[in-house]
Amino acid sequence: MNSTDLQCQILTVARASLSARTDWDEMPEILVFKRHSDTGVSVQPLPIPDLLWELFHPAEVIVASARATRTTTIAAEADTVALALRSEGFSISPDTSPQAAEAIRRRMAGGSTPRNEDIPGRIEQRWINVVDRQGQQYLVTADRLSDGMATPAVGHALAGGERLGGAIPEALELFCRAVWPQSAAAVATGQVGAQQ
Repeated sequence: MNSTDLQCQILTVARASLSARTDWDEMPEILVFKRHSDTGVSVQPLPIPDLLWELFHPAEVIVASARATRTTTIAAEADTVALALRSEGFSISPDTSPQAAEAIRRRMAGGSTPRNEDIPGRIEQRWINVVDRQGQQYLVTADRLSDGMATPAVGHALAGGERLGGAIPEALELFCRAVWPQSAAAVATGQVGAQQ
């Protein structure tokens, strides 16, 4: 299986996993993507106590998990091809409201802004951030509709050296470096975007 086939399988499994969700306001999950020679790629959650998600920001839980022998042992198994966080949050786009456009402009300039959930025009989303063994990042999202359902999950592998910015993608990359130290050189240094 070449890397393009593997990327397609990771995206397919991530989209299917996200599309299978029917409830909102769920606890986040750290996901492990495993390659199986006969069936392709599957995904399973790492066992993280719900209390940690209730007490700490997801990025803090990811960093703590990267230091826990039990979770890193599971994640480091030879058939593990990627690690991810599935969660929910709010996204903004410059075309949804003047306040969203201003918040994005200020963030790009390094200024402070309200949280996305407090900005008019925000979109509630389910999402999965994935980082594979080569440092490739993927983002899969599904927007919440007014009836509580979700749009079909869409996603892509970030192009070239593009990186997602923010605490969660950075924590995922730290986790990957802890689990697969040999892949640290594959992680590019540039950052694009931001997700809260």
